[in-house]
Parts: sequence; structure tokens; C-alpha cells
Amino acid sequence: MFHDCRGLEITAASDVAVAAFDKTIISYLGIQPDAGPNLKAIFEADPDMVMAHVLKSYFFMLMATRPLQDRSQKAAADARLRADGATAREQLHVDAAEHWSHGRKRAAIASWEAILVANPLDALALRLAHHGHFYEGDGQNLRDTITRRMFAWTPDTPGYGYVKGMQAFGYEETHNYEGALKAGHEAVECIPENPWAIHAVAHVHEMRDEPDTGIAWIQKNQPNWIAANNFRYHLWWHRMLMHIDRAEYDLVLKHYDEDIWDPESDEYLDHVNNAALLQRLELHGQDVGERWDALADKCRGHKTDQSLAFIDVHHAISLSAAGGDDAKELLASMNNYVENSGDDNARSTETLGLPLAEALVAYREGDYDFVVDTMLPIRYELHRIGGSHAQRDLFSMVLIDATLKSGRTNVAKMLTSERLGRLPQNAWSLAKASAAGIEG
Repeated sequence: MFHDCRGLEITAASDVAVAAFDKTIISYLGIQPDAGPNLKAIFEADPDMVMAHVLKSYFFMLMATRPLQDRSQKAAADARLRADGATAREQLHVDAAEHWSHGRKRAAIASWEAILVANPLDALALRLAHHGHFYEGDGQNLRDTITRRMFAWTPDTPGYGYVKGMQAFGYEETHNYEGALKAGHEAVECIPENPWAIHAVAHVHEMRDEPDTGIAWIQKNQPNWIAANNFRYHLWWHRMLMHIDRAEYDLVLKHYDEDIWDPESDEYLDHVNNAALLQRLELHGQDVGERWDALADKCRGHKTDQSLAFIDVHHAISLSAAGGDDAKELLASMNNYVENSGDDNARSTETLGLPLAEALVAYREGDYDFVVDTMLPIRYELHRIGGSHAQRDLFSMVLIDATLKSGRTNVAKMLTSERLGRLPQNAWSLAKASAAGIEG
């Protein structure tokens, strides 16, 4: 029996295969672009390694597109064929791959949590549980799935800095900003090339409305995140949010064109980043020109994916901004998915994703009363489609703008008062409060 770099038993044909597996996990934790080639190296060393097939299934699901979900199911089935001699931990990973690839995300999370009870040093299960809770909108478990395993991790454990970065993000999403800063800084000190930790600290500065400090942090650490995979665009996105807060709109458009927009990328996070940034610029009164058209060209290929409600609602923003019938076709596909699919995401889509997408399309069409009537009752439930507080803040901004444009002044006063309670010095919040008739 072989062991990975953290001492966990692993079924493999050779030390070479195990070393390739360890390298792949580090690439995944570090959000590096060589995770795919490193996975290929595992197969070259051991084509029958059960965890290689599990990883392949996981990686396909992380891409969140319908065609790759089919390939994920095939990889999970291949893992099952090779699982007879696997360890109990590996068997649970196979279970999780089967569950996730067939849309049973909550059962997959339960499998990862079961793994971690006996194997708190399983970095793969830990990262995937963190990811799963994030897209379930479960901030408490996003935090606690990490914190309840920290007893087993020490600074000498391989990957410790990555785990501290996850802990930092969990703290941030549960509003423990001082804890997030402490964990995030420790994570980066331990492993400087740590995009998730750098991003967690950036989140703190965004949520505390500290654009100057946030921009300085991201710029200081740029050498440590610029080599990441497409996640580097998300770090640029965070920096641009802060420049928007400083009304540096020309700079934001320049960086959008030069550092965020990737004409070759078709990854969902890039679509989300781009839609959210362009929409925010418009909410700040800026003309983004024809940029919506190029983004919509990419989103048209994903109208029928329905992998995550969080992604669909951002496609609704982009497709409706570009005009035409694509947004309506997306809504029709989402409705068909709700009626004909029994997977976990279909339920989130039914109760939250579809109404929100309909409201976002209506906002573009100028039906502001519909936006308010639809979004107001569900606004405190929207965390359940996943995403961060910073990402979902866009929906709050759209709702506030719709209340003003629909003449619902009293509602606008309530919502802007709430927002000023969180962001008392935020320029956009102050402007909207003034527009609603709140002085001082």
C-alpha cells in the first residue's frame, strides 16, 4: 500500500503515480493551470488508479457545463469499475463522484464530509466540501468544514497554507473579518502563490468598503496570483470593483479590455465576472458600448446547460443586454429543466434561479415593477443559489435601482437605509439614498 504526501493510504501501481497524484492535488489547491497536465501524468503512470478516474470526474464537474457532466459520469463509472480493491476512503470518493455527476450535489457533499470524519487530512475532500457548501449558499459550513478539521493540520503539513486560505474565506463569508484577515495573511505568508487566500482578503476589504486598502493588497500580491488559471481574472475583477467604488470608470474599462476579457475563454467564472462588472458599470451610469455583444456570443452556447442557477442568472444578464430572443430561450430552457429534472440544482432553479433570471431580464426590458415584485420576497433567500456576498451584491443593486425607477420611493428608502447600515460611506449607496429622498 502506498501513501500520499499527508500519509493517507492510496491505491496505486507505483510511487511515480502517487507523486503525480500529489502534484495534481497541489495544482488544484493552488488554482494553477497545470492541473490538467498533471492529471494526465497520473494516467500515464497508472491507467487503472481509482483516484485518477475520480479526479477526472471531479474536474469535469468543476467546469459546470452540461456536455462535461456527461463525461464526468463516464469517469465516475470508470472509477467504480476499478474500486473493488480500493480503501474505504477511496470508495467514498467514488460515491461522491457518482452522486455529483448525476446532479446529487448534496449527497456528494455528505460523502466528502464522511471522508473527513476519519481522514481530516484529505485535502481533496476538504476543498470539494468547501466548494460544495459555497454553491449551496451555506456560509456556516463553508467556514466550519475547514475549522472542524484544523486540529489535524499544522504548518508543517503539506498544503497547510491552502487550507488556511479556505478558512479565511469561510470567516469572511460569515462576517468574521478580523479572523479572515488573520487567517488569510497567515496563508499567504505560508504559501505566497495562494490565489484563494489572496482573494479571501480582497473580499474583506470589499465588504468593509476599503477600496484603497483592497487595491493595494491585490497589487502587492499580483506576482503571486497572476500565474493562476482563469481565476486570475477573478482577482482582476475584485480590484475593478474597488476602482468602480472610486469612480475610476475609464481605468475599469481599460482593464476590462486588457486584463479581464479573454476572447478565447469559455469558462463560466469568466462569464460571471464579465456580466457582473459590465452591469455594475451601467448601474454607475457608464456606457459599456458593444462589450455586451461579445459576451452574449459566448453565453449563447450555454443556454441549455443548467449546471448551476448562479451561472444561469448571469447568462440572463448578458443575453438580455445584447437583445434578441436569446434571453427568452434561456428562460424557457430553465423552465423545462425545472419541470423535467429531479436533481438538486433544479429545485434551486425553480424557487430562486428562474424567478431571479426573469427579474433580471425584466430589468433590462424596463419592467421595474415586475423586478421589485419578484425580487423583494426572495432577496433574503438568494444566498441559496451560491456565490459570495460580493457577487450577490449585484442583485441588491439592481433591486434598489428598480425601486427608484418604478417610483416605489418608500421601498427604495428602506433598501438604501439597509445598505447604508452596511456601507455607510459607499458613494453609490449614498447617491441612491439621496435619490430616494434620504438626506444626510
